[in-house]
Amino acid sequence: MGHPHEVINVALSRPWTPVPSFDGEYRPIHDAVSALLARRHFHAALLWPGMEFLAFGRDGFPPAVADRIDCGTLERFRALRHSKATVGEVVRSAMYERRLARELAATAVVGRDDARIFMRISGSKKVAIVPNGVIPQEDPRFEAENQRPTVAFTGTLNYYVNDDAVTHFAREVWPDIRRSVPDARLLIAGRTPSRRVLGLAESAGVEVRAEVADMARVLQEAWVAIAPIRLGTGVKTKVLEAWAAGRPVVMTPLATNGLELSKEMRAFVARRPKTFGALVLQLLSDQRLRQSLGSAALNWVRAKHSWQESAGALSRLLLAVGGERDSH
Repeated sequence: MGHPHEVINVALSRPWTPVPSFDGEYRPIHDAVSALLARRHFHAALLWPGMEFLAFGRDGFPPAVADRIDCGTLERFRALRHSKATVGEVVRSAMYERRLARELAATAVVGRDDARIFMRISGSKKVAIVPNGVIPQEDPRFEAENQRPTVAFTGTLNYYVNDDAVTHFAREVWPDIRRSVPDARLLIAGRTPSRRVLGLAESAGVEVRAEVADMARVLQEAWVAIAPIRLGTGVKTKVLEAWAAGRPVVMTPLATNGLELSKEMRAFVARRPKTFGALVLQLLSDQRLRQSLGSAALNWVRAKHSWQESAGALSRLLLAVGGERDSH
């Protein structure tokens, strides 16, 4: 029999950050972990982003896997172009991620780009790719498509990556689409829209829908989903969610990181705004094509991006590093 689940609540005076600077304000969680290790044995530890420092330089700490998800150094480096990060933030992130990749037994990230940069800054090969998963819908429900040709963008709408993506699309691509399809609607849905995103609702054919209760239902209104991402790292969950709802996605190359794509899916990856808009128009004008691609996408995530497979990959990684410790 394994140990029962145990939750230990620790009060911190400093908010969580994925790149912590360990000092007295983090002492309570450090001490709580020390007390736990003193009374129980663990074969391995899984550390969430920002908690990796707990294993730094500590004798007796179990072999640890950092479930880092994204490479923060890569994200901050890309953000430099748009003044969303400073050189100092890039350097600090690189130093922290270099140390964790070297000291911990393994590091897990969701995408190829993230893994490549982690290995480059650390010189360590102990980096595993564990893609995100999604819960697929049982049926694509094409009958739920809105009567108006609808293009959907979803996500946390005050996150600078999403704010940048949808604002750029609305300004540079959407006007051309509206000229070709005058009744087309851009549906922007998600949590906490920024002031700039809310302002997009003043543009012709744009609707901003905040705090939606059921994103799958929103996506089923759509004819096409978009991921015009220009910043950030990791897997774009918006793509997986759209596929899981049976909707095709037009995306930029940056949005494909961490995703397995079929040949048909790759045909709808575009770097230039005009090409991106042309692909959206192609899907809006061809019901048979978009529904065929939507059905294929739903089957694809069932086979390639299940949470069961992602959780299994992490479990196998933990068993592997734990086994290494116990064999010595």
